[in-house]
Amino acid sequence: MPFRRLIPWVFALLAQCAWATPDGRALYIQKCAACHEFSGAGGIGLPLNEQKFRDYSDDYLFKTIRLGRPGRIMPAFEEMSDSQVRAIIAFLRERTHTKGRDYDPAPLKGDAARGKALYARHCVACHAADGMGAGKGTGVTLSRKRAFMVMPAAIANPGFQKAATDRMIRQIISVGRESSGMPAWGRQLSQKDIEDLVAYVRVLGSQVPKRPELAADEPPSHVYESPYDFKTTVANVKETLVGNNFRIFPDRYLEQGVADEFEVNTHQIGIRFCNFNELYGMLNIEPRLGVVLPCRITILERPDGKVLLVVPNLRVISRWFNNDQLVDLWDHMEETFNEIIEEATL
Repeated sequence: MPFRRLIPWVFALLAQCAWATPDGRALYIQKCAACHEFSGAGGIGLPLNEQKFRDYSDDYLFKTIRLGRPGRIMPAFEEMSDSQVRAIIAFLRERTHTKGRDYDPAPLKGDAARGKALYARHCVACHAADGMGAGKGTGVTLSRKRAFMVMPAAIANPGFQKAATDRMIRQIISVGRESSGMPAWGRQLSQKDIEDLVAYVRVLGSQVPKRPELAADEPPSHVYESPYDFKTTVANVKETLVGNNFRIFPDRYLEQGVADEFEVNTHQIGIRFCNFNELYGMLNIEPRLGVVLPCRITILERPDGKVLLVVPNLRVISRWFNNDQLVDLWDHMEETFNEIIEEATL
């Protein structure tokens, strides 16, 4: 076939590739499954099940993915195209066998002052006084029922406030969330009561203080250079940790389990440590810390002989969870880590 006759076919093929519908399933696995699990059962993130999705509008889901939940683990997926976001929504709709609900965006006319009293009586134990879902305990400790699988939603969070309409919030309060332990308040409260609660939820959203932001280039870890050789640096770090009441766990080489055991670089090591009193206190505040425990100092010897120490930046990591108690505790722990490194490298 002459080349000129192939040109239309080439252009048609390129156009088909360019306009191909994104694969929502693949995007979900890539972007969402780590926190929500592939099944949507939840874990780090909230469950994504049929019960919830039948009350959501597609617009709410779109804005939730696009805006995220500032200050919490749910990021804002600003880099994805609109078609990619819609593909994820389509996949979730297909998997949950639901269709999007349409809500009138007009605000409800509830009484926020009356809603405040209702919130204090019925909602504060789970969603906290500020509506950010932290409170004392997160569903597996302290004040909340152990049936809770995840932290209650941060209903004052700017991302939720921008994504949810008043009527959607009213619907959620009315029908509850059995899978998350939230009662169906429509069985106990009047429509007027629920609309007053919605009005107060909006007040909570307007009262969220702006936490001082970290610098945009604040790194998730600190890197220090040791003035000592590798063996001495490791010994100094361990001695300093013991002196600060930390228990040290067996060393783990970075390549362990990845490279052949006889080829593992023994001058790349992770020192894991813990103070169990501190650990239990942190887990009471935030159980999800179990997936990102930060008590680790990595020591590396470079080919040029320089020895580096890599330590998590707790100021950055703590803010992923949007929990003021945790932020305060880890800001203090950050100072402790700095003192340990300083003492070990003197």
